[in-house]
Amino acid sequence: MTNSRIRAIKDGEAPALASSISRAFFDDPMMLFIMPDANKRMKQSEWMFSKLLKYTRHYGHVYTDDKQTAGSIWLPPGNTTMSQIGMLRAGLWQMPFQVGLRGFLRFGRLDVVASKAHKKAVQGDHWYLLGLGVDPDAQKTGLGTEAIEIGAEQAKAAGLPVYLETMTQSNVDYYTKRGFEVAEEVIVDDELRIWSMIKQPQ
Repeated sequence: MTNSRIRAIKDGEAPALASSISRAFFDDPMMLFIMPDANKRMKQSEWMFSKLLKYTRHYGHVYTDDKQTAGSIWLPPGNTTMSQIGMLRAGLWQMPFQVGLRGFLRFGRLDVVASKAHKKAVQGDHWYLLGLGVDPDAQKTGLGTEAIEIGAEQAKAAGLPVYLETMTQSNVDYYTKRGFEVAEEVIVDDELRIWSMIKQPQ
């Protein structure tokens, strides 16, 4: 992609990106479900995303801009199912101590539902957009679209689909405008639902 502001993350940039993504997700239904205490959520979220970035830098790709205000988190073909050992090595074993037992159990419940939706929606090789976040102050600047395109173009070049999940109707609309289609809507409980979405290579 020419003239993109998005490129691979560099050493030392993960903490700033984790903060930007946390601000983007602060009111996301997923975060409210796992981390209901607004006074603790930012710190908990920064911890969680920092570990997720550590995992993905080993098993996939993380892209950001020069100010780490936007980022996309990708798992490529062969690594789209998260490794339990890899998650432990990334430090996610500490989650019960960071978000509390209730939050940890809710995260596990969400993970089970999301994994089933993932397996149902797409079989065979694909790219997995595990996360996309843009700091609220940098939204509507095109950075989010560029962060999607940098991975989606690699999938397209290989003739492979892109898969993602989202928890808000507004994000469904956002991704639909960028070529994704809803594969399934799954209700986790009264507080949360998941939309699984796919972008086919064109």
